[in-house]
Amino acid sequence: MEDSASEFEMPSDDEAMSGQQSDGDGDDGDNEMIIEPPEARKMPYVIMTRDEIGDRQRRCIKHASDLLDVSQADAFVLLRENTWDLARLQEAWFNHEDKTRQRCGLGSASSSASVPSAATGGHASGVQQSCPICMTQRDALFSLDCGHGFCSECWSGYLHSQVDDGKAAVQARCPQHKCGRTVPVSFFEKYCDQVRWQKYQEWYLFSFVDDNPSVKWCTNPGGCKNAIELQGVDPPEIRCSCAFVWCWPCGEEAHRPADCKTVHQWNIKNSAESENISWIRANTKKCPKCHKPIEKNQGCNHMVCSKAGGCGFEFCWQCLGDWSTHGTSTGGYYQCNIYDKQAKEGKHHEEEKTRMQAKHALDRYIFFFERFMEHDRAMKLTVKEEAELEKQVPQLHDDYNFDVTELHFLYEALRQVRCCRRGLKWSYVHGYYLEEGKDSGSEKNLFEYLQRNLEEKNDLLHEMLEKELQIFLKREKDPGEESLPKEVVQKQFMEFRSKVTNFTNVTQKFLTQILQDLGSEEKLTQTRTTLSSGSHS
Repeated sequence: MEDSASEFEMPSDDEAMSGQQSDGDGDDGDNEMIIEPPEARKMPYVIMTRDEIGDRQRRCIKHASDLLDVSQADAFVLLRENTWDLARLQEAWFNHEDKTRQRCGLGSASSSASVPSAATGGHASGVQQSCPICMTQRDALFSLDCGHGFCSECWSGYLHSQVDDGKAAVQARCPQHKCGRTVPVSFFEKYCDQVRWQKYQEWYLFSFVDDNPSVKWCTNPGGCKNAIELQGVDPPEIRCSCAFVWCWPCGEEAHRPADCKTVHQWNIKNSAESENISWIRANTKKCPKCHKPIEKNQGCNHMVCSKAGGCGFEFCWQCLGDWSTHGTSTGGYYQCNIYDKQAKEGKHHEEEKTRMQAKHALDRYIFFFERFMEHDRAMKLTVKEEAELEKQVPQLHDDYNFDVTELHFLYEALRQVRCCRRGLKWSYVHGYYLEEGKDSGSEKNLFEYLQRNLEEKNDLLHEMLEKELQIFLKREKDPGEESLPKEVVQKQFMEFRSKVTNFTNVTQKFLTQILQDLGSEEKLTQTRTTLSSGSHS
């Protein structure tokens, strides 16, 4: 699959937007193809900054307002109640307009009002009225089109409390008990103070993302204010302009080849409580009297259940019998003949079997977890290395007169390493549960074959960038060596470039194969044959 290839170039906000809004013109499109990977040019989604979210929201509201012939305030309410799905709103509206208005908290077309109006009997009669909330006589009460009037102070207090409660303020209804009229934006603007009005505007903007299943916030744990809007079929991965890559369905870091369910299981297993239980099962036994778990922290078999939290019972670690029945005749402190006799009779078989299974499961989990973390650390290291590369590229340009475009392969290679590290990291999660479900079989063996090859090639590529590149950076700084002519160095560097580019393509191929063919035994078999023949050529 093309979108599993690599992270050669993280698109900027402008590139992401322009990539969705135009098909590309002649030479410009060709130039982009040299730099950007296929998935960056064919993204089925748009990356939006905060300002772009506002622009997109305003366009949606205006479109709905023009289409349905309603005010923009009413259009906002209608869209939000219909999850910002204009097609769904349009169908409901033209099937039954009055019912849709009522469901969304709007009045009839003739009575709809978006600005505060004096309640009946207010200014028109000049008679003071009692506010239903504060019970104070007022010259005027203000109401929505439902006619439930309240004084301006009570409106301010009510709307302030709505904003203070959070983003549900955009769904605020009339203060009257059991009245379903939605409070429009104009009321918040009129009755809220400056701080709360700004906060309401933020909730108003966020509604386009929070109430819209086609738009999600970037899930970068380091913090990112971008939002992503889908424009087609759900993509497996989102590459935000902040350089974070995440999974659209579950919001976690991109985790192929592991699926979302597997990642959820892995995260639960990594919780301290879950692994504490595994450790207790593998390394402790229960006191025969109070059944509290006890760890053996010395060599002899004489165990004493601690009185602090336990019962003080003394017993044998091997047979769990009362220690008073033990002595030199039973083997002493370091051997228990009673246990040996009982073991031969099969009395402890199930207990030992359970404990050894728990220990094996814990050791196996640690094996996969350590490799998961190793690739995670190596992946994060590439971010620091890319920052260092930003300083090294100008040095290579100044020392050897390399054109900057000739050095772009270093960024591509490093980003490919990062992409492979992430794939390898999650491949161990997939492998952990694959082995758990299939102790043997061609799929498991072939998966491990692809994983091993990707790991080997990616480590070689990473080593080239970490070590071989340093030769060119430090060559002219060694005082004890005679400097080579620049022409010779340039030739060597071009050979290094060709080597790195080749390994970048190879690792991309292996990563694509393991992501694309996983789960299909036929494809995995074809892949193994292809890769095996390729390695001998």
